[in-house]
Amino acid sequence: PTGKQQHVNRPKFRKWFEWASVIADDFHYIKRHLPENIAGKIIVTNTTTSQDREMLRERGAKYLVTSTPMLDGRSFGTNVFEAALTAALESQKPLSCEQIEIALSEIGFAPSITRLN
Repeated sequence: PTGKQQHVNRPKFRKWFEWASVIADDFHYIKRHLPENIAGKIIVTNTTTSQDREMLRERGAKYLVTSTPMLDGRSFGTNVFEAALTAALESQKPLSCEQIEIALSEIGFAPSITRLN
């Protein structure tokens, strides 16, 4: 979903949300289809805001895991961090996996694990 559609919640795939202990996907997609009760679920995603974390808490999610750290109350997509590293290293081509790993290690980059309930 894009634009205003990403803010509309239309619960869908309820049986799969109930079945899964871990829900992993793009957060806009999760948010759009999320049922009211996700008690005990672990959400693995990115691009979340403090309001998104509060909504997950209210619906009963146990943990929120993002592959990027929280900055000013928000997690960003990995593509944003890759672009920032590429710019910071003044690279004219995509960084290798080794270059990315070294740069992330040097800046103390770590995923975020937030206990919600």
